Amino acid sequence: MKNWTLFIITIIVLGVSSCGENPDFVYHEQDNIYLDYEDSTARVISHSFAYTPEKVEDTIFVPVRISGNTVNYDRTFKMAVVADETSAEAELHYQPFKSEYTMPADTGAILVPVVIYNTDPGLAEKTVTLAFELEATSDFQINFPHLNYAEISFSNRLEQPNWWTFWMGQLGLYSRVKHQLFLISTGTNDMPIMSDPDAYLLVPEALYHISQYTALVSDPFSWVDDNPEYALTEKENGDYEFYLKETPEKVILLKKDEGTGSYQFIDENGQSI
Repeated sequence: MKNWTLFIITIIVLGVSSCGENPDFVYHEQDNIYLDYEDSTARVISHSFAYTPEKVEDTIFVPVRISGNTVNYDRTFKMAVVADETSAEAELHYQPFKSEYTMPADTGAILVPVVIYNTDPGLAEKTVTLAFELEATSDFQINFPHLNYAEISFSNRLEQPNWWTFWMGQLGLYSRVKHQLFLISTGTNDMPIMSDPDAYLLVPEALYHISQYTALVSDPFSWVDDNPEYALTEKENGDYEFYLKETPEKVILLKKDEGTGSYQFIDENGQSI
């Protein structure tokens, strides 16, 4: 019985040893690469040069991360424009992407700069979209399709910020005029994105900003009395124009609702706010 037991142990040891020496038995899997955004909302990036009109270009940093092991040598990956989903023009609206990008040695994540331009006068009237995705290379696979795509929409006018959808119950459907009134009344374009960790800590401040906005749209006459840098000028038809005194050419229409007798701001779509 002892001899039989020793024979079995010897066979097992020899088998394990031979597997360790034979590279055909060693398991290798190519590493993956993906765009490291927290959720699908963060993958749709909105940017407006309206906040910084003096800038002729800006840079959006795209987070790229590997799923696998770091190595002690450089590796390459590709990030390419998705033509069917892109309305932005290379050179006119954005700096063309490189043919490939480098993941440095001993690194598992980097930020890829995407440069967008504010040189097209048409951006004051339209929004363009730059859609892009990662592509497989000899160094990296793309096995996470839902983590592979992102897009940047930008213009020289106000764009819907990512946080707006989380506060639509209080603010309603997005419009640029509504957004402008929010900026005027609150002085901020930052509201918590409720999917973020600890976002609940910012809710009291957010509700305060909403109350500031509500004060303007519900009683613009009292609001202007408290903010004399703004004005309301009556038109011949009884409507009013709301504007900053320093820029009287940029007006927002305030129209009387004949049914209720109240005044309401009118957005770019002709809808009451």
